Amino acid sequence: MRLRSLIVFGTAALLLVSGCTAEPTVEPKPSASQSGSSSQTPTPTPAPIVEPETAFDVTCDDVAATMAELVGEPSTPVEPVLSTVSAMSWLPGPAQHMFQRAGGIACSAGDAERNWEVTIVPDALAVIAGATERQGFWGEAASCENGRCGFELPDGDVLLSATVVDPDLGADDTSPIEEALRGIAASAASSTREVEYVDSDIVGASCERFVTPEQVDAAFGVSDAALFTDFGGWGIPAEVYEVVNGSRICYVKSAGSEYEGSSYLMLTTLPAGAWAFEKLDGDPVEVEGADAAKASEGQNGEKILDVRVGLDWIRLMTYDNGSGAADPAPLAEKVVRNFTVGHTAPE
Repeated sequence: MRLRSLIVFGTAALLLVSGCTAEPTVEPKPSASQSGSSSQTPTPTPAPIVEPETAFDVTCDDVAATMAELVGEPSTPVEPVLSTVSAMSWLPGPAQHMFQRAGGIACSAGDAERNWEVTIVPDALAVIAGATERQGFWGEAASCENGRCGFELPDGDVLLSATVVDPDLGADDTSPIEEALRGIAASAASSTREVEYVDSDIVGASCERFVTPEQVDAAFGVSDAALFTDFGGWGIPAEVYEVVNGSRICYVKSAGSEYEGSSYLMLTTLPAGAWAFEKLDGDPVEVEGADAAKASEGQNGEKILDVRVGLDWIRLMTYDNGSGAADPAPLAEKVVRNFTVGHTAPE
């Protein structure tokens, strides 16, 4: 099963990786052919905002029903996104929807004490090969120990990954959970189909195309900003986000170790993610060059600005280093211009 590229005319948009090594190469997308007189430039018709197609018939409702039988009803509603409980530092945001962009699903529910997350991604042979090459996949796995279960279950050309956290779970729970999850994976594998995805200029674009450390220095009144894109480890989520989606995690902080000093900016993206942007909470704000924008705050005083440019979703998040998080709006305008028009002059 392969994803087919669906080229969309219109304005493009934008895009860090906790848990990533050197940036992988992303295959270039085919470009649209042109016809007609070169003296006339037709006005592009805005593409409709639609959710990505799923490459198999399994849904989060199916997953939720199975998980309820295994571990009971969760304390929170089941969400069709990656969990933010004990999550990677680049969540929440666009990356929560990375599996949907790839033609798969992500489903999660629960709280810090009891929670679960299940993802299924198509084109698993390619995903596994890439993650293995980057030392982020070590084969099929199924285990429960000390209240935590982890599963990596390939079946045909799909891969089901799952985490279940519950203090009552132990080794004896491995087999029944594995059997039920294999049933879900088998249902997905038996119903795979070719789907179309909306292309985006974000795919494969470097962080520097959107923002440079010098621009962060100027916007935030600092002088030591440095871009970090190569740190941590690798895993299936990083493979899906960086390689399948072609996004980048752009983390700008004070120079030195990526784990010490002041954090200035985290920029993440979802190619053709307008459908997810539209569901966001937040206060509508104006950002020059963007089609829409929403402002919100994080749990630790971060200021978040979500921007839609055409069909793409870009998130900028700034950090509270002791005197309040910087306003990301001026930098967001530059990011939008950098991506849609280009950098105006060296800074």
